[in-house]
Amino acid sequence: MKRLFKDGQAMIYWCQKCGEPIFDKELHACKCDGKIKQISSSTTCNPVFLQERKMLSYIAGDDLTSAKMWDLGSGHYIVNGEKRDIRYKAWYDAKEHLKYADRLRSNIEIEEDYSPYYGAVEANLEYLKKLILEAEMYTISVYKKFSPKGFYPTISFSGGKDSTVVSKIVRDALQTASIPHFFGDTTLEFAETYEYTETFRKENPFVPMLPSETDNDFFYFCNHVMCPPSQHDRWCCNIFKTSNLNKELEYLPKNGKSLSFLGIRHSESVARSTYERTQEESKISTQINAMPIIEWKDYDVWLYIVYKNIRFNNCYQYGYKRVGCWCCPNNSDLSMMLTEIYHPDYIAKWKKTIMDFAKRDGRTDPEAYYEEGKWKVRRGIKDSQQMNVTIADTACNLSDKARNIIVEKKISKDIIELFKPLGKLDIIEKKDATYISVFDRDKSNEFRKCCELIITVGTNVIKVLPEDRIDINMLINRIKCQVRKYQMCVRCHSCDSVCPYGAIDTTQGYYHIDERKCAHCKACIAHYYNGCIISERNSGKKEA
Repeated sequence: MKRLFKDGQAMIYWCQKCGEPIFDKELHACKCDGKIKQISSSTTCNPVFLQERKMLSYIAGDDLTSAKMWDLGSGHYIVNGEKRDIRYKAWYDAKEHLKYADRLRSNIEIEEDYSPYYGAVEANLEYLKKLILEAEMYTISVYKKFSPKGFYPTISFSGGKDSTVVSKIVRDALQTASIPHFFGDTTLEFAETYEYTETFRKENPFVPMLPSETDNDFFYFCNHVMCPPSQHDRWCCNIFKTSNLNKELEYLPKNGKSLSFLGIRHSESVARSTYERTQEESKISTQINAMPIIEWKDYDVWLYIVYKNIRFNNCYQYGYKRVGCWCCPNNSDLSMMLTEIYHPDYIAKWKKTIMDFAKRDGRTDPEAYYEEGKWKVRRGIKDSQQMNVTIADTACNLSDKARNIIVEKKISKDIIELFKPLGKLDIIEKKDATYISVFDRDKSNEFRKCCELIITVGTNVIKVLPEDRIDINMLINRIKCQVRKYQMCVRCHSCDSVCPYGAIDTTQGYYHIDERKCAHCKACIAHYYNGCIISERNSGKKEA
């Protein structure tokens, strides 16, 4: 695919004859002799819809509701063919937006007629057709590559513009509407996202729309288990997005192996700018990720939406540039301002959560901590005592290599579930204790006994008796990882998405490992630092 970057930048031009933005001047020159000038080197040139124009009218101090506007990013606009700067930041900082919030909120007008933007599509039609053809050909090729290997096509649907576009591209390319769409409901979506998803489902009755929703309470985690997420500690993605989707994929044909088409694009963020277009390893163990529009820019997405006359999430009509969790620490000031205007109830709840945390953490000015956005860039915990993740082990008198592992939580039979990844278990119940022999393949690839574990219900000690050939330090560290899960598990479901074989299930109220599926690969044991995501985050570590 031809990249649209030149020296790392995209170029946006303006045709004075067409009166429209141009994204490939060479292609445009083949059909139009109008004078072309460069107007921007950003990746943004989005149509500005009526509801956003109303807000911009208040900021600019003059009526822009009837203007034809394009947003070039960073407060730069094209208004009726002329460049103009309209800055919202000072307006937001001065709380001016609150004066107009009721007015905007009580009179929401949604543009359903895209005809004012057809000129831009016509001026860039050859450019757009090349993009579409390439994206569809990629979709077909990646499907042909992985379908014979047992991967079933799915679409990850967020209710945002990018996943909406990918849905249409993939369905058109594969000539079927029956591709399952997984809607990852984090429970933190905008009301408009739920409304749009339902509208999409009704307008596309042959598309299977499968909600993937967690039963965890985000605010309980913020207040009692973790801390509110920050840009440097986004634990919420694992617990509220990835883990529940992994369980849904198990119900797919072909053993739950998914070729997932995603609406991820390089230009969205620095982190995503290095993504491979096809990811054969992902956060979800049974999933291959394919990204048909990874090289598309914002303006490409909007051209496609107008060209195909696709309905989209109303949040974009308000002025949101991205639509995800409404309290995400990566949300811009513009997003926060718009949420204060259109969803003040969301903001009130989130502000209380942040301020309560600030008080618990010994912050001297909780109000400023929230208002100045310091919660977004938090690293670790300031004054709060971090959760103790240290597990002691001592020498055991049963043999020279035997060790005692000291467990804070009283031992119950539930802990045996956590021993299953270590190997095949042979359990013998005696009056004094439970004796567990662990069998696994060792370095010589011979399947034989590796160690014996002795537990007594109601005590705090696990006795570990390794065979002579076993690396005792590695064994003890693995057992400690499992013990941390036992001590700290809140059934956040993060572990569920780690197992390549789908053997782990924490959705039924307890930690369960299906012995029929577990291959003892041990991928789950230390996937998270110290073995558990709760331990990882509370110890100040972060998953690599």
